[in-house]
Amino acid sequence: MIYISFATAKTPYVEVLNKFLLPSLEKLNLTHDIVYPEDRGSWTNNTQLKPIIIRDALLKHKQAVIYLDADATIEYYPELFDRLQDYDIGVHYFDFYKFWRNKEGNAKRDILGGTLYFNYNEKVLAFMEAWIKQTQGNYNDQQSLNIVVTQWKDKLNIYNLPIEYIAIRKGNFVPPEIKNPCIIHNQVSRKYRNWKKK
Repeated sequence: MIYISFATAKTPYVEVLNKFLLPSLEKLNLTHDIVYPEDRGSWTNNTQLKPIIIRDALLKHKQAVIYLDADATIEYYPELFDRLQDYDIGVHYFDFYKFWRNKEGNAKRDILGGTLYFNYNEKVLAFMEAWIKQTQGNYNDQQSLNIVVTQWKDKLNIYNLPIEYIAIRKGNFVPPEIKNPCIIHNQVSRKYRNWKKK
């Protein structure tokens, strides 16, 4: 199993990765592979690199991969991933209305793209090709992921990752109902969505 991520070269995301994710991986001595692809010129175009990078990592390492966004921090050893070998993918189904609007009872869930688990097998590789194809056009990585997981939900053994593995900061804090967050997403990358080279 290997942890992977990326930061587009010569953009602020390299600094984000060096400040957040990379020190966490090194502190916990987690095997990792970080790549630095060329900037495609826009936030959406750069997010479309995600499924390509994940597929390439699966083919390169021929083992399960855990993808984390560059602004994630790992608070303690994420032992859950050691128990997912019988699953094809692991994603979190996010209750947007409860988390951001404190409204109960809405059945809609969005799959988040910041923490993802992918096993290494033929089904997952075929899924990755479908995800890559779906990103073509105006979809960002998360929008296309939601579409493709819905299309493939009966073909894959999917694990629903707990919120502790994709905890999102609200401002400067993680909501107290997330008792023991393992992986925290710091929402730093949002600041650079409209970043342009000078």
